[in-house]
Amino acid sequence: MILYIAGPYRGDVAVNITNAESVAVAVWRAGHVALCPHLNTAFWDQKYDIDDERYLDGDLALLARCDGVVLVPGWESSRGTQAEVVFAAARGIPTWEYPELPPLHPTEVRSPRQCAGFIDIVMQMYRVHLEKNRDYSPANIMGTGYIGLVTRLWDKVARLLNLSGFRITIAEPAVFEAPRNPANESIDDTLLDLANYGVIGQLLRRGNWGR
Repeated sequence: MILYIAGPYRGDVAVNITNAESVAVAVWRAGHVALCPHLNTAFWDQKYDIDDERYLDGDLALLARCDGVVLVPGWESSRGTQAEVVFAAARGIPTWEYPELPPLHPTEVRSPRQCAGFIDIVMQMYRVHLEKNRDYSPANIMGTGYIGLVTRLWDKVARLLNLSGFRITIAEPAVFEAPRNPANESIDDTLLDLANYGVIGQLLRRGNWGR
């Protein structure tokens, strides 16, 4: 797991950097990867003329790509860290208060190639998204909304079924009715699962699933 080290920076900067560094070392020793923003831009506020908002926004961008947050003792006194905790909670990123550390995730231990490959594909998807959206602009979805989105998803599913050898028979055209509130799995969860299965399909084809 990549764990973000969150704790106070302002005040006694040297002491706060040292405290964060000690937590980062413990994270590395526990078998995880530590991302410590204190060390990433240590004393830059004193050396370079970069606005504080740039640092804060940059730290949140780093946090968004981490698997968890480890809080340095005394984090409660830092408004910046409090904001990071709220940011993480909104995205379902778990937090631990040092000296508590998460165990190694059993899936990462059992299937390291699968996990590394999953991240590779997700980041590849993001880069493709950036380049394609530059050509399309958001208008390709904004102009048609959910109907256009579902049509595009069905187009890909039908293509995958056909290429995989399934015979598709359409008895009658689909009819659009008013959306329904799900009893169990939400639309958001369904879309996340669709994305996950797309990644799983890539892993399976590359021989990394379960390895």
